[in-house]
Amino acid sequence: MNYYLTAADSINECLKKCKENDVIYLSEGIYYEKVKISINGLKIIGNNSTIQYKDYYNKIGSDNKELLTVRTYTLMVAADNVTLENITIKNLALDNKKYGQAVALHVLGDNFKAFNVKLIGGQDTLLAGPIPYDLSIRYKDLLPQDELSQNKSHQYYKDCYIEGNVDFIFGCGICLFDSCTINSTDKGYICAPSHPYDYQFGFVFLNCNLTCTKNNINNVFLARPWRDYGKATFINCNVSIHIKPEGFNNWKKEREETCRLEIYKTLDYNNLVSFAKILSDDDVINYTLNNILNS
Repeated sequence: MNYYLTAADSINECLKKCKENDVIYLSEGIYYEKVKISINGLKIIGNNSTIQYKDYYNKIGSDNKELLTVRTYTLMVAADNVTLENITIKNLALDNKKYGQAVALHVLGDNFKAFNVKLIGGQDTLLAGPIPYDLSIRYKDLLPQDELSQNKSHQYYKDCYIEGNVDFIFGCGICLFDSCTINSTDKGYICAPSHPYDYQFGFVFLNCNLTCTKNNINNVFLARPWRDYGKATFINCNVSIHIKPEGFNNWKKEREETCRLEIYKTLDYNNLVSFAKILSDDDVINYTLNNILNS
């Protein structure tokens, strides 16, 4: 069934009526609410539509506990085969020095797709789940069971715009960012991967434009490993002067031996850190949409 909403309507109220494979059309405007999608196959299509909210790390929730990063989302996708199109998702807690971590989009379901979606945040804009295993143990009494899932989550972002500063793409999701604009608003790190060691692919940035809001020079790293085996790959990306010539940060010295940070035709290799892997032409052949999203 199709549902047509105006900005005066509630997405959450509509979700109470939705069933698998339904479509929600959002008209132009701002929808101020915190949304969790638990319906498989749901599609939400916008038209200059913005979903926004303001939760952040140390905000106290209804249970009188701090939200922490994992509960700060504006929109969570906790179902499979969900698609978003032509929508802006924003966390209004943009000043990370004041608010800390504040997630705009949190994706846990498998076979997620986003087309022409804008994600706006400061620190931790996109949580591409699942969360690391150790956190699923730590938060077992804080989160519902579906948000503790350790199942693989394959995610495809096409022609999207993702904005933030510190670790603004992070988690264990197997993600292909295809022809996206990745915009850094200040100094920091584009992504913080935390993939298990047996994941063949992690965060793959293919033909992306890495831009900056300010005229920053050499103050943004491509990635740093949030967990030991975090994997991030940059292939044929256009970079601006904000990207540090060494490319990557080790987070912790010992992670140089385990992290999987890769690059191909994105930076000058002369100043690249020694623990990064420079991919060959033969290596890159394997980085196809089919291989990544079916790994």
